[in-house]
Amino acid sequence: MAIITLLTDYGPGTEHVGALHAVLAARCPGVERIDLAHDIPPGDIRFGAVVLARLVPLTPPGVHLAVVDPGVGTARRAIAASTPDGRFVVGPDNGLLGPVCLAMAVEHAVELTSTDHRREPVAPTFNGRDVFAPAAAHLAAGGRPTDLGPTVPVNSIVRPELPHPRVRAGAVEAIVLGVDRFGNLQLLASAQDLAAGGLAADDALTVGRRGSPVSARLVRVYADVPLGEMLVHVDSHGHVAVAVHGASAAQRLGVGPGDWISIAVWR
Repeated sequence: MAIITLLTDYGPGTEHVGALHAVLAARCPGVERIDLAHDIPPGDIRFGAVVLARLVPLTPPGVHLAVVDPGVGTARRAIAASTPDGRFVVGPDNGLLGPVCLAMAVEHAVELTSTDHRREPVAPTFNGRDVFAPAAAHLAAGGRPTDLGPTVPVNSIVRPELPHPRVRAGAVEAIVLGVDRFGNLQLLASAQDLAAGGLAADDALTVGRRGSPVSARLVRVYADVPLGEMLVHVDSHGHVAVAVHGASAAQRLGVGPGDWISIAVWR
């Protein structure tokens, strides 16, 4: 059975998500559709790219449609890329698809220029419905990628900026990748980065922006600290995360996506 997964910043249950499902069902009847996520923060290409790259490996081979597209209607390309094992990824070439294409080792990509496989007239502000969904449906129905437009170099697919953490003895400084609905901060850092900085389980730490640190502990789960206390742990996706047991770390620290914060051993 053909499968199409969807990831967008449209918002769960919105008309825009419904429009994607409607076009997919009309153009590829019987296709199974999986909503991976529609709560990517509006326009947050970097977070969408990381989430897409970590969710796609959980799915069976199919077509992966992703739309986080603040540059919709501009000169940025619309593309579809394919892998040797029969996976396809479709969306704007603005950095959103870069990490998943790298992880999937895509071998071929095309630019979506064919007027035969889009919904006309194309609305300049809704390429998800009029360009990407028709292309995804074509591929799910067994259509050839080359029907969608000319080949483009795989190495030209745009990748987002993913700043490496700054690691030194006793400290790791990293960018906030995202904030979940509980106020937990997911950082662009890993357990290996903590180890490289010499941070170990149950260490007393300070966390926050320079000049305004808050005390925390490096633990395994939220309940390892009392309610209301801050903690650092490695989350289910392998990212270093900062949380407050029962409250919002984002509010406590006054930070959000794109901010740099430091985690350091208490001295």
